[in-house]
Amino acid sequence: MTPAPPSGGQQLWGVAVPALDPEALYDVTTENGVFTAFTPTGPRQGGEHELWPGYTETHAHVALPANWDDTVEDPRIVALQYLYHGVTHVVDMFGFPLAADAWAAGREASPWPYPEIAHCGYAVTATTDTAGRTGHGVEFPAPVHMLAVESDLDHALRANAERGGTFLKVMFTDGTEQPGSPVRFSRLSEHVLRFTARIAAERGVTAVIDCNTLQETRWAYACGFRLFAHTVRDRTLDAIDWKEFEGARFVSTLAGLRPMIMTGEEFLTEYAREGFAETQDVRNLDFVRGIEKPYGIEYGVQETRTAALADMRRNALAALNRGDLLVGTDSGNTGAYHGYSLLSELDLLRGDDTTLDGPLRHQATVGGRRYFDELTGDPTGTHPLRVGAPATYNLLHASAPDRPLSALPVTTVVRGTEIDRPALAREIAALRATRAAPTDPKGLVA
Repeated sequence: MTPAPPSGGQQLWGVAVPALDPEALYDVTTENGVFTAFTPTGPRQGGEHELWPGYTETHAHVALPANWDDTVEDPRIVALQYLYHGVTHVVDMFGFPLAADAWAAGREASPWPYPEIAHCGYAVTATTDTAGRTGHGVEFPAPVHMLAVESDLDHALRANAERGGTFLKVMFTDGTEQPGSPVRFSRLSEHVLRFTARIAAERGVTAVIDCNTLQETRWAYACGFRLFAHTVRDRTLDAIDWKEFEGARFVSTLAGLRPMIMTGEEFLTEYAREGFAETQDVRNLDFVRGIEKPYGIEYGVQETRTAALADMRRNALAALNRGDLLVGTDSGNTGAYHGYSLLSELDLLRGDDTTLDGPLRHQATVGGRRYFDELTGDPTGTHPLRVGAPATYNLLHASAPDRPLSALPVTTVVRGTEIDRPALAREIAALRATRAAPTDPKGLVA
């Protein structure tokens, strides 16, 4: 099915627009793919659909294998998976250049407006240390730049810019997750970390850093970093800790870690939600049915990763309360699926506390979009719901105690074009049918 081009006008009557005024109803009009009016019409009565900007995935890896058989999805499928779930902007933090040509070709051929994507090029990490440990990132099937001296960073920045990268992703963690857990990776020295932050700032390149622990976060903050790809996972930060990180923002990424500690039954429950069978490879269901015990138990990290997940959630909610949370998943890690997992992330963050619905939706949309713009070189922070802005939005069910945040949008519109989910599902199935059969399951990338 070919969607109609965004010509003429469209009207939404009496919808809530909480990002503008949580108490008011609006008539919203668009024309030629842009918003033309937000007209207040009176107070909310309750139960009205809510208009929000499209979701932004703030931590993805398009070129990594999310499937349980270690296969990487066709980038054309990934784009449609995001679109199906109302994700209209994607921040890729690892190796998008591997997928860039296929993504661009798919966008050119697709009748659907693709999600916008921002990427770093290839990440930078440490060299191998004297114990033979490599920097985090080397273990994945995507290239990384290894930094030893200042000239290495210069090469990485130039090469990434040539490949379309607009920000810098720094891999800094040594892999420690809880006190006493083993060191897995080498780590950049303080000297290299400081000059990386300084040179990126001098060249106007926004830098995002990957840390696990409070100590790593302190070091990175002291060196000048303010954007963190994960929340702290080795302890729950207290009020004194938070005072150390004024101006810092953190991406949640609960959905990327949780598959490591889930049972087969938990996987089947998680993947039974609407949207999985329509967008993901259903052979993943056969694989998880055979999981007899969590991978955390198999690898001896069940307790530490369970504790890490709890610390991450508490720290994410504290960041949300401060207005410093970015909602992202680390999708592309095994079991964390593109598009589908962002809606899972919202449920994991909310838990049973429905008072979090509004703040979480705001950070997953308005906050995420401003972050996306920042990483692409636009720090102005303009509101995505304004006259003259692209008419890209989700119409969502009103928040309710019995309705999960992971519910699919009622309607998704991208630059004035309404998305037909059944047609997207058919196109995903057709693209998947052209691929060769996957290799035998290899298990989780630890």
